[in-house]
Formats: sequence, C-alpha cells, structure tokens
Amino acid sequence: MATTLMIPLLMMYTALVALLESFIDVHINEQTSFVTFFHNAFGDITFLDINASVIKSVVYGFTIGIVSCYKGYSTSKGTEGVGLAANSSVVVSMFFIFIEEIIIVQVPNWIRFI
Repeated sequence: MATTLMIPLLMMYTALVALLESFIDVHINEQTSFVTFFHNAFGDITFLDINASVIKSVVYGFTIGIVSCYKGYSTSKGTEGVGLAANSSVVVSMFFIFIEEIIIVQVPNWIRFI
C-alpha cells in the first residue's frame, strides 16, 4: 500500500522540480518571465496526459509493492536468500512495468483519436 500511495506523490514532486528547473534554465538563457513560461509549458498538456501519468504511477507502485512482498515472503536461505529475492523482485517488477507501459500508453492514445 505504501508504494501505491507514495510513488504518485514522488512522481508529482519530481515533475514539479523538473518544471521549476526548466524554468530557471529558460529564464537564464532567454530571459522569459514566469507567467510566459508556464503558459507555454502547459499549453499543450491536457488532463488526459496528467491522468495517464498519475494512473501509470499508481499501477507501477502497486506492481512494485505486490512483487516485492511476494518475493520477500517466499524467500529462503537466510540473508543470501533476501539478497536474491531483492534482485529477483527488481527484475520481475521491471518486466511487469514494461508490459504495463505498453498497455497503458495505448489507452490515452486511443482516447485521443476518438
């Protein structure tokens, strides 16, 4: 449950930091005002894009949490098994996230063209 709730918060935080850092870069190089930058930055972003990002981060967080819990509970061989379970959970989570990314990206693209 923790990963399902915290990964979307981390995603929103990093998006905010990235936007602020990109504003600083554009402001230094082109002397653009804060209002102009954010008006242009959010001009092409729709709620569909934001919702897709939040939904993806929730699904990824859930996947990471479920896979890690399963691998952690089914480990054996003491500390060596914990290391192998942690490595295995990363690999399996990344595989599932790759598959989920393929599926989830298609839904907003399909909605956009309707």
